[in-house]
Amino acid sequence: MDYQSRMPSDRLSKDLAYIKGLMEGHGTMDTTPEGKVLHQMVRLMDQMAEEHERMNVRLAELEEYVEAVDEDLNEMELLVYDEVDENEEEDIGFWQVKCPECGDSMLVDEEIFDSGSAEDVECPQCQTVMTISDEGGVSKRDLPHHQRAFLDQNEPMVEQ
Repeated sequence: MDYQSRMPSDRLSKDLAYIKGLMEGHGTMDTTPEGKVLHQMVRLMDQMAEEHERMNVRLAELEEYVEAVDEDLNEMELLVYDEVDENEEEDIGFWQVKCPECGDSMLVDEEIFDSGSAEDVECPQCQTVMTISDEGGVSKRDLPHHQRAFLDQNEPMVEQ
């Protein structure tokens, strides 16, 4: 507990001790009705000062606890929100698709789904043509050999 939070309690204790000393020095503490009332008031104030001190100690403990929890929460926020931000930045506008043939993963631009229908995409690893739906479905599509060659070369194949 720091100096400023202890100072009022110390002052209360000193002031109460001073008042007790004055009353004891006066000698009418227990002999007159007014002295009895003042004696009870001083006892009550003494109990209040003790409770005030206990509350100050508890308050200081709670402040330390809240600060520790706040620091832990800040660390957790940094961990959670930084990871989310990093993942979002990498995949903005792309879907990760796994080829059903070779298992290779690739990123597919989400703009191919603007038409609202399933689209054909070729795996760059094994050249398997996949049909991808905007709901996330991926299926292998069997194409005739001459169409597959066309997709491989991006130009019409000359038949011989």
